[in-house]
Amino acid sequence: MKTTADSLRLVYRYLEGRRDAMQALLRELVVLESPSHDLPALERMARRLLPEWRSRGTRVTLRQPRQAGPILRAELDPGRGRIRGQLLILGHLDTVYEMGTLQHMPFRLQGGRWWEIDDPQLLAFKEERLPAGTAPNPLIRVPVSFETDTLAPHLAPLAGDDRALVVLEGVTMYLSDDALGELASTVRTVLPRATLVCDLMSPAFGRTFSRSLRRELTRLGARFGSRRRHPRHLIEGAGYVARERHSIPGRAREAGTLPIPGWIFHTLLRGLRDGYAVWVFEPAG
Repeated sequence: MKTTADSLRLVYRYLEGRRDAMQALLRELVVLESPSHDLPALERMARRLLPEWRSRGTRVTLRQPRQAGPILRAELDPGRGRIRGQLLILGHLDTVYEMGTLQHMPFRLQGGRWWEIDDPQLLAFKEERLPAGTAPNPLIRVPVSFETDTLAPHLAPLAGDDRALVVLEGVTMYLSDDALGELASTVRTVLPRATLVCDLMSPAFGRTFSRSLRRELTRLGARFGSRRRHPRHLIEGAGYVARERHSIPGRAREAGTLPIPGWIFHTLLRGLRDGYAVWVFEPAG
């Protein structure tokens, strides 16, 4: 005889097996942003959820009252057994907060273990001001030179089939094509299910829009890697597929720190818009 506790354990196992997918969908919905009184944003959210309900075997209708937000109605008929009654579940589409709230209150998942791998001098600088022991989650800092050291021995203790998140921030433009390709291949081998997030700069952007900055950084001792083609191709060649791209100048323009008219930004300055961005890669296959 199946008890209530047995049923709850089955539900828990079912949900635990779908944790990654649920968290990914939750993040996507939060990032959409749908303030309570922003009707276009609410409609965007409703249209995003519509296929989610439809893919789960429900009959879905989207109603749009003239002076109110959209109403998404999903009906599910079990299709077997005797139906004793009906169950009504009510929810809301809005994430409530105003547009732009994510800038100072981003989506976060608590917990996890964190490793920070960076140049020895930078880690010493950080440790002096932000000691790893004060981090809210366990943090281990590993000094390494990306251009001359092999990353594999440092990643070997982390090897596994975890759904890890690897962030390469402020690194790729200092690496040669060979070094960046080897780095991506190493991450793909050691953490085959990891999502890779990195800021990438096209060669044209480096030559055109960041020339003075690169010249100043070079004067201070920085060395930029030679780049023959867009670095995304090197990462894709290591076994990844690009899933998202977020323009860094575009976000600066949205925040008001890059006052360029939209029609110029999206036509004459597409090289600026698309040349420097945060890319999100997933394992291919």
